[in-house]
Amino acid sequence: MATPLSMVLTEVLQNALEHGFGPGEQGTVEVSAVRGGGDEESRLVVVVQDDGRGLPEGFDPQRAGNLGLQIVRTLVEGELGGTFDMVPAPERGTRVMLDFPVGAEKH
Repeated sequence: MATPLSMVLTEVLQNALEHGFGPGEQGTVEVSAVRGGGDEESRLVVVVQDDGRGLPEGFDPQRAGNLGLQIVRTLVEGELGGTFDMVPAPERGTRVMLDFPVGAEKH
């Protein structure tokens, strides 16, 4: 799980910095991770949110031809067995949500 997750986070953070803010603009990118779930399956929900310019009108992350988003989708859905979504943030910017199962830690 560590390698696909690190690749996904790198790609999502790079995307936020590259597309969320113009040259010379300042902004914030926040990352949060919450582990939860029931007895049968524990899940990890990771949210990456920026306060940048937001998504272009009509943008559909499921149909975007962007190679980076295709990589993220493939890794999250294929390697991690989870879901990926990208939506406008509540006030400003973009929110990316990753949700996938995590196994019990091995000692």
